[in-house]
Amino acid sequence: MNNNNPYYYGYPYYGQQDQVSNQQQPYKQQNSKTHFAMGLVAGAAVAYILSNKKFQQGVAATGEKAWSTVRGEVEELKERLEDTQAELEYYRNLHKNEE
Repeated sequence: MNNNNPYYYGYPYYGQQDQVSNQQQPYKQQNSKTHFAMGLVAGAAVAYILSNKKFQQGVAATGEKAWSTVRGEVEELKERLEDTQAELEYYRNLHKNEE
Protein backbone atom coordinates (compact mmCIF):
# COMPACT_ATOMS: atom_id res chain seq x y z
CA MET A 1 0.00 0.00 0.00
CA ASN A 2 1.12 3.51 -0.70
CA ASN A 3 1.67 5.38 2.56
CA ASN A 4 1.41 8.77 0.85
CA ASN A 5 -2.18 8.13 -0.26
CA PRO A 6 -4.57 8.69 2.68
CA TYR A 7 -7.36 6.83 0.84
CA TYR A 8 -7.96 3.13 0.38
CA TYR A 9 -10.51 2.47 -2.36
CA GLY A 10 -12.01 5.91 -1.83
CA TYR A 11 -12.20 5.63 1.97
CA PRO A 12 -9.71 7.11 4.43
CA TYR A 13 -7.40 4.71 6.22
CA TYR A 14 -8.18 4.18 9.87
CA GLY A 15 -6.00 6.46 11.94
CA GLN A 16 -5.40 8.86 9.06
CA GLN A 17 -8.75 10.59 9.10
CA ASP A 18 -7.31 13.61 10.91
CA GLN A 19 -4.64 13.92 8.24
CA VAL A 20 -7.28 13.87 5.49
CA SER A 21 -9.44 16.51 7.16
CA ASN A 22 -6.40 18.73 7.73
CA GLN A 23 -5.56 18.53 4.05
CA GLN A 24 -9.04 19.64 3.02
CA GLN A 25 -9.51 22.48 5.48
CA PRO A 26 -7.11 25.06 3.97
CA TYR A 27 -8.89 24.87 0.61
CA LYS A 28 -12.28 25.41 2.19
CA GLN A 29 -11.05 28.30 4.33
CA GLN A 30 -9.24 30.04 1.47
CA ASN A 31 -12.05 29.81 -1.05
CA SER A 32 -15.23 30.09 1.00
CA LYS A 33 -15.55 33.85 0.46
CA THR A 34 -14.66 33.52 -3.22
CA HIS A 35 -17.23 30.76 -3.74
CA PHE A 36 -19.87 32.78 -1.92
CA ALA A 37 -19.17 35.87 -4.04
CA MET A 38 -19.23 33.87 -7.27
CA GLY A 39 -22.49 32.20 -6.25
CA LEU A 40 -23.99 35.55 -5.36
CA VAL A 41 -23.02 37.05 -8.73
CA ALA A 42 -24.25 33.99 -10.63
CA GLY A 43 -27.56 34.01 -8.76
CA ALA A 44 -28.05 37.72 -9.45
CA ALA A 45 -27.32 37.18 -13.15
CA VAL A 46 -29.81 34.32 -13.39
CA ALA A 47 -32.46 36.33 -11.52
CA TYR A 48 -31.92 39.31 -13.84
CA ILE A 49 -32.12 37.18 -16.97
CA LEU A 50 -35.26 35.34 -15.83
CA SER A 51 -37.01 38.58 -14.85
CA ASN A 52 -36.13 40.33 -18.12
CA LYS A 53 -39.29 40.69 -20.28
CA LYS A 54 -37.41 40.59 -23.58
CA PHE A 55 -35.70 37.38 -22.56
CA GLN A 56 -39.01 35.84 -21.53
CA GLN A 57 -40.61 36.85 -24.84
CA GLY A 58 -37.66 35.42 -26.77
CA VAL A 59 -37.86 32.12 -24.92
CA ALA A 60 -41.61 31.96 -25.50
CA ALA A 61 -41.23 32.71 -29.21
CA THR A 62 -38.50 30.10 -29.58
CA GLY A 63 -40.62 27.55 -27.72
CA GLU A 64 -43.60 28.25 -29.98
CA LYS A 65 -41.47 27.84 -33.11
CA ALA A 66 -39.99 24.60 -31.82
CA TRP A 67 -43.42 23.22 -30.90
CA SER A 68 -44.82 24.17 -34.33
CA THR A 69 -41.92 22.40 -35.99
CA VAL A 70 -42.46 19.27 -33.90
CA ARG A 71 -46.19 19.25 -34.67
CA GLY A 72 -45.50 19.69 -38.38
CA GLU A 73 -43.00 16.84 -38.40
CA VAL A 74 -45.44 14.56 -36.56
CA GLU A 75 -48.14 15.35 -39.12
CA GLU A 76 -45.70 14.63 -41.95
CA LEU A 77 -44.80 11.32 -40.31
CA LYS A 78 -48.50 10.41 -40.02
CA GLU A 79 -49.01 11.13 -43.71
CA ARG A 80 -46.03 8.99 -44.67
CA LEU A 81 -47.34 6.11 -42.55
CA GLU A 82 -50.77 6.38 -44.16
CA ASP A 83 -49.16 6.36 -47.62
CA THR A 84 -47.09 3.32 -46.72
CA GLN A 85 -50.15 1.51 -45.39
CA ALA A 86 -52.06 2.32 -48.56
CA GLU A 87 -49.20 0.99 -50.71
CA LEU A 88 -49.01 -2.21 -48.67
CA GLU A 89 -52.74 -2.72 -48.99
CA TYR A 90 -52.52 -2.16 -52.75
CA TYR A 91 -49.76 -4.75 -53.15
CA ARG A 92 -51.60 -7.26 -50.93
CA ASN A 93 -54.72 -6.92 -53.04
CA LEU A 94 -52.67 -7.09 -56.25
CA HIS A 95 -51.09 -10.41 -55.29
CA LYS A 96 -54.31 -11.74 -53.78
CA ASN A 97 -55.93 -11.77 -57.24
CA GLU A 98 -53.00 -13.78 -58.70
CA GLU A 99 -53.54 -16.69 -56.30
